[in-house]
Amino acid sequence: MVDFKGAKKYIIERLETELSPNLYYHGIHHTMDVYEVSIKIAELENLDQDEKLIINTAALYHDAGFVYQYEHNEVLAVKMINEILPAFGYNDKQIITIGDVILTTRLKSHPTTLLEKIMSDADYDYLGRNDVNKIADTLYNELKEFGYEFTEKEWNDMQIRFLKKHQYHTLSSLKLRRPKKLEYYEYLKSLK
Repeated sequence: MVDFKGAKKYIIERLETELSPNLYYHGIHHTMDVYEVSIKIAELENLDQDEKLIINTAALYHDAGFVYQYEHNEVLAVKMINEILPAFGYNDKQIITIGDVILTTRLKSHPTTLLEKIMSDADYDYLGRNDVNKIADTLYNELKEFGYEFTEKEWNDMQIRFLKKHQYHTLSSLKLRRPKKLEYYEYLKSLK
């Protein structure tokens, strides 16, 4: 039997103690936000209990690779789940699926399954919320902290390009988040 609570407690403790304090965006708060959103979308998309277990575990572990390094952290998160989750009763099939779901959080990935689509939507949920400006600022500050230098205008241009390509995949996120995301896109364009 899978010990989801144990797997959750394990990763939360590691993230709280091992993540760099200058992960202003990708800190434990982001993981918990994505986890909470994944629960909501899973309900709205009528997932069964096994699917909810997969998506919720993936949400909790999707940024676990940041305990090791900043770039290409998703692959390290998958390596971690392969090492850790068997001890919590997850089987090989579940771990492979969780890994595939985690890998869809990489930039430029294209989710194909419903679980991958939910993960992608949960990870970018903030783009369609009222606190998008505040959260985007934390990402801007984090990127600067990790050596990505750009002006505010360049940052806004980057966001516009990203938003132009970004799409929500689930009906739930399209309905709940797309309108506000489009507002944010228009707001950024108005700053030019």
